[in-house]
Amino acid sequence: MRRSRLDALLAAVQPRVLGLMVWGVFATQAGCAPFPESEQDALGSGTAAVTSGNILFVGNSFTHGNEEPVYSYNKAAVTDTNGSGQGGIPGIFKKLTAQAGFTFNVSLETASGQSLRWHHTNRASTIGQATWNTVVLQEQSTTPLPTSRGGSPTDFTDAARDLRTLVRAANPSANLFLYETWSSPTSVGTQGYPSGTVGLQAMQTDLRDAYFKAWRDLGFTGVARVGDGFMRAVDQNLADPNPADGISPGMFNLWSAQDSRHSSKYGSYLSAAVLFAKVTQADPRTLATGTGSAAADLGISAADAANLHRIAYEINALADPVVSGPTRLRVTGAAFTGSVTAGTPANLTGNAQLSSLTTSEGTFTNLVGATANGITSTNVPSARGTVPANANAAATGLGVHDGANNLNAGNFQFGSAFTAKTRFFIVDSTPTSTALGDDATVTLINASNQAVGSYSLALLANDFTGSAAGNTSTALATVSYTSGVASLTGNPVGTVQSKLGGVSFSLADLGVTDIASISGATGLRISSATLDPNVVGLYTVP
Repeated sequence: MRRSRLDALLAAVQPRVLGLMVWGVFATQAGCAPFPESEQDALGSGTAAVTSGNILFVGNSFTHGNEEPVYSYNKAAVTDTNGSGQGGIPGIFKKLTAQAGFTFNVSLETASGQSLRWHHTNRASTIGQATWNTVVLQEQSTTPLPTSRGGSPTDFTDAARDLRTLVRAANPSANLFLYETWSSPTSVGTQGYPSGTVGLQAMQTDLRDAYFKAWRDLGFTGVARVGDGFMRAVDQNLADPNPADGISPGMFNLWSAQDSRHSSKYGSYLSAAVLFAKVTQADPRTLATGTGSAAADLGISAADAANLHRIAYEINALADPVVSGPTRLRVTGAAFTGSVTAGTPANLTGNAQLSSLTTSEGTFTNLVGATANGITSTNVPSARGTVPANANAAATGLGVHDGANNLNAGNFQFGSAFTAKTRFFIVDSTPTSTALGDDATVTLINASNQAVGSYSLALLANDFTGSAAGNTSTALATVSYTSGVASLTGNPVGTVQSKLGGVSFSLADLGVTDIASISGATGLRISSATLDPNVVGLYTVP
């Protein structure tokens, strides 16, 4: 029952490894150099090069452009899935990649003023096609900002998560990039930031944090740091930070003269150059600037284009920033009582209890188990000791001899208030022949099993204790189930060995910034197509 997950993982990894191996040769032949090895090593995300295939850009006017010459640029060479005759930044991207010798089929799915949630609701049939091997997502420009600045970061991450799920369901090996947008003179005023460069920098920091938090939490391929490129152009005195008082000699305007919010031809070209560098991992400094080039087509001088290429190069060569705030933690150790045979790892031979967990925060013994109810599952529960009476008797308390197989959804109630020091944990079970960990979504619920606010968290397989297929050395324990489905118990019963791994997380990981706002929360809802929750619980850090 875990085969499909493993197959999908292998399918996702193999093309990227191949692309990484052949890139140095391909780029040289194409005439566009890759990043030097020392600078590739500095890239925090380790993003592999994508140099061909079907790429879809999803966004609004920050993607399709707000004015000519960008709006309809190169429209004949790209596919506007909405038939609006737009070329925009995808059109520039197409021209840059053609200049570099790459072969992309470029499409855009855009709608002015709309958010990623709108695209998920109204354009899922387009975005969810298996044909896309690369998808770029651009959120409405102020949605990722903190709520205190008029944003809705939870809406952003929820929509990004749902679109990631949609794309990967159709093509598990698809690359997914987030397109980080820019601060602007107009937006810093409307969103309550200080005026001038200080406000531009503050707003860009908030946008950067939001996009990289989504990248980290949701498992995207990478972030194209377009907005950071805008700020670098300002910081290097190439772009005028205050176009309202006239453009200073020797500078250009990154923003539209119409509203100082959308991108001008310079901002759009920089956006495409950053996207080019991030997706292909090619050096944009080698792009042409003369007659017939994208820069010349748009009326951008060779000198300005060269500076924009350099900025795109410098931004992509930066290590990915470390986003401040809490992170979910792998469980790296556990202790058990009851029917346990010591070893590395320990083997559970009957009724056993989880007595402690270890993460990078320390070892904790004050464990509290959750009472499960409302579980829906594709298989019956399994057990090593006492056989669970039903699905709702599984994954309860701190007994580690039972669990629900391939959980669809379930409610886990603690019956007590949570604090900033609360750490929730899930212990997952999988056969030793597969890798530990499963994707799951966790949501805060009240005593009536209703969601509390919009507080949810996407857990990924690599958030759990690391243990590769066929390896148990780092697992928390092993267990051979004596009841349940044959794929887990074996024939004869008890001959298939499973292993346990875990993850811990906090209220902050769920997006809670005000504890009072979740005073009604008493439990968690866990949803997953493959998670086998053996134990769900919490503990408190000092």
